[in-house]
Amino acid sequence: MMASTTTIDNFRLEMAAYRQSADENGKSLKDPLIALERLRALYGRFDGVERKMAGQVFAEWALSEDESVRFDALALINDLKVSEAIPALETLATRLASELTPTATFELKKVHRIIALLMG
Repeated sequence: MMASTTTIDNFRLEMAAYRQSADENGKSLKDPLIALERLRALYGRFDGVERKMAGQVFAEWALSEDESVRFDALALINDLKVSEAIPALETLATRLASELTPTATFELKKVHRIIALLMG
């Protein structure tokens, strides 16, 4: 899908387009996990440089205001052990700690679990 010479900006755009396409396909098939499955498979085909860029993109997605993007990012960071995302997760934890939404407490616990996992 992506060449090692791809810039992070192009890589970010391609990843977002890939996620959106997979998400739309999952919605049409009424399978919300298709996007995650396809993103995991895509990550598995990446070389080291691409994995590093993907980790950066997942960290950015973790800070998204879109809950579905954030959900996917947290699942991928957790499953793929993307330790480069720790600073973004810490930022997200700070943000969630000050939110009063019903889901913020649950999501904050999940973020803390992922940080603990990644820090060993």
